[in-house]
Amino acid sequence: MKTISACTLDCPDCCSLIIDSKKRAVRGNPDHPFTRGFCCAKGKRTLERLDSDERIVEPLIKENGRLRSADWNEALNLVAGRIQALQATPEAMLHIHGYGSRGVLAKASTRFFEALGASTHHGALCDDTGIEACLRDFGALDMNDPNQILEAGRIVNWGRDLSRSSVHMQELVGRARKAGTPVLSISPGGDGNRDLSDEIVMIRPGTDRFLAAAVIRRLLEMGRIRKSVLRRTYAPDAFLDLIRSCDENALLSACEVRHADLDMLCEWYADETPVATLLGWGTQRHVFGGENFRFINALIMLSGNVGRPGAGGYFNISSTRNFGRWNALRDGREVRPEDVPERRSFLLPDLVRELNRADPPVSFIWVDAHNVVNQIPDAVGAAMAFADPFVVVVDGFMTDTALCADVILPPAFAPEREDVLGSCLHDFVNLSAKAVEPRGACRTDFDMLTDLGARLSPAISFPAPDDCLRTALADSGLSLDELRRNGFVRGPHGEIAFPDLQFGHADGLYRFPEKLDPEPERDPEYPLQLLSLVRGSAQHSQMAEKDQRGIPKVWVARSNPAWAAMDPARDTYLVTPMGSMQVALETVEGLHPRVVIMRRGGWLMFGHNPNAVIEPRLTDMGDGAAYYSQCCRLENPE
Repeated sequence: MKTISACTLDCPDCCSLIIDSKKRAVRGNPDHPFTRGFCCAKGKRTLERLDSDERIVEPLIKENGRLRSADWNEALNLVAGRIQALQATPEAMLHIHGYGSRGVLAKASTRFFEALGASTHHGALCDDTGIEACLRDFGALDMNDPNQILEAGRIVNWGRDLSRSSVHMQELVGRARKAGTPVLSISPGGDGNRDLSDEIVMIRPGTDRFLAAAVIRRLLEMGRIRKSVLRRTYAPDAFLDLIRSCDENALLSACEVRHADLDMLCEWYADETPVATLLGWGTQRHVFGGENFRFINALIMLSGNVGRPGAGGYFNISSTRNFGRWNALRDGREVRPEDVPERRSFLLPDLVRELNRADPPVSFIWVDAHNVVNQIPDAVGAAMAFADPFVVVVDGFMTDTALCADVILPPAFAPEREDVLGSCLHDFVNLSAKAVEPRGACRTDFDMLTDLGARLSPAISFPAPDDCLRTALADSGLSLDELRRNGFVRGPHGEIAFPDLQFGHADGLYRFPEKLDPEPERDPEYPLQLLSLVRGSAQHSQMAEKDQRGIPKVWVARSNPAWAAMDPARDTYLVTPMGSMQVALETVEGLHPRVVIMRRGGWLMFGHNPNAVIEPRLTDMGDGAAYYSQCCRLENPE
C-alpha cells in the first residue's frame, strides 16, 4: 500500500514522501512542487531506521542501575507520581523539547509542561542567531520562494555545504548552473562545493562580516549603492561612515581573503542582474555569528538585491508561520499562554552550568525529540548533570541522553503516526500520514501524554487530535480535509519577500549593524579552529551504532602546520581547553590551513562526540551556541 506522508526530521526541505509499506520503500513525492519526486538518502532510510534491531519498542525502567522492561501502566504511574509530588514546586521540573521530530501534534509535550508551569529552556543550538540577525535587520523573518533561484543572474553560496545539506537547494542551484547561471561559493573549504561552483573564495571561518564590509566599502567607492535603496533604511549615514572608517587591507587581513577574490566578489554584487545569496547555518555558529549575518544582509540590501525576483538572501523562514496555536486543558479548562505564570528558563547552550547552579535544583527532567546530552557543548558535563534528577526520555534508541534515563518511553515515529508540519525553507504545509503500524508497544507522544495527564490531579488533557490540527490551520485558512486528500497545501505567503522594500519595523525601514567587532586573537596554545560540521549520511546523532566503531576521523589540509608536525605512526589526539580525545588524522584538499574538521553527531559513549571537548560559548545575539569558535590543537602525546 502506498501512502503520501512527509519527513519530520530537523531538515529545511520537509520532503513530501511516498511510502510503500509492502515493499518497505520510500521515495520523494513526484506531485509535490518542491520535493519533485526525490529525497535524500536519510529520507530513503526512514523505514530502515524504524525496523532497526537497535530500536527500543517497550517502556524501560531503571532499577539498581540497570534498565528493565515494563508495561505502560507501570511506567506512567511511576512518572505521574514524580510529577504529582512536584505540583507545588513546578520549577523543579524541566522540560527539554527539540526538533528531532516536528509537527503540530508533536507540540503535545510543550503544551503539557506549560500547563504544569514547569521550567523550560531558551537559546538555540541551530538557527536562532541568524534569525535574530534577520529580525534586527528586516524586522521580520522572510525570504523569496526558493524557486526564485532559477531566475537569478548569479548565485553566491555564502557558507553552505550544498553536498551535505538540503538536497533540493543543491538541485535548484545545479539546475540554475546548468542553464548558465554562474555560482560562487565562499567557505573555509573542506566541503563538497568545489564540484558545484564556478568560483571559490576561501575565508577564515567566523570572519564573514569583514569580507561583506569590504565589498560594501568597494561598492560605495564605485558609486554602486542606489539612493532609492538608502531611502528605505534607518540612519544610513552612520552605517556608511562606519564602512568608510574601515581599511580595506585590514578587512582582508582579518578574513584572510585575497585582493583578487575581493575584486571578483565586487564584480558579482555590482552586476545589474539579480544576485541570489544563500546563507549557510554555520556562518552564525561563531562568537560574532549574528554580526556576520547582519553585514551579509547589509550587502544584499545595498547591492539592490532585496525585494527583487531572482535575488534575495536565502536563510530561513519560520516552519510554524502557517500555524496557529492549540492549548492543553487543565481540569477541563483551557490553559492559554497568558494564564501561565512566568516560568523558570534555562539557557540551553550553557545548560550544564545552568543546572549546576540552579536554585532550587532541578529534580525531574523530561526530554523528547532531543538527544540533548549529545548535542550541547560540554557533553561530558551534561551526562554528569543528568545523574541526580529523575530523568524521563522519550526515544526509540539508546542514545547518550537515553543512557541517563530512569524511564525510557518509546515513541511512534513518522510514519507510524499522523501529523502536519511546515518547512523553514518553502511555504508548503505537508501531511505526515500514518503509513505503517507502530512497532511493539510504541505509542505516539500525544497518546502517551494524554494517558499521563489523566493520572494527575488536577488532570491535564488535550483536545481531540483533529481539533488540534484544525485549530493550527485555521489562521492561515488551510483545510485539513484538503491536506488529507492531497498530502500537501501551499501557505498564503507571496513568492517575493519585501517586494516594496517595506520592512517589519514600526517605521518600515531596514536597520544596519551599529558596529564591526574585531575577531578574537588566536590562542598560541590552541592555534587551530575546530569545525564540527554536518554529515551527509546521518541527521545529527541519528546514526546506527555500527557506524561509530573505531577511532573518529578528523580532517586537515596538508598546508596545516599540525600536519607536518605529526607522526602518523603514533596516536593522535584532538586537544582543547575542555580536554582531549583520540582521533584518526586524514587530509582533504581545499581546506583552510588553520581548520580541523570533525563531523558532528557521533555518540559520547563511543568516543565519537566532538561536543565532549567543545566549550559552552554564546554567540553575540539569539543566545546561540558558538560551536565553531572552538580553538584546538593536534598532538602526539609523549
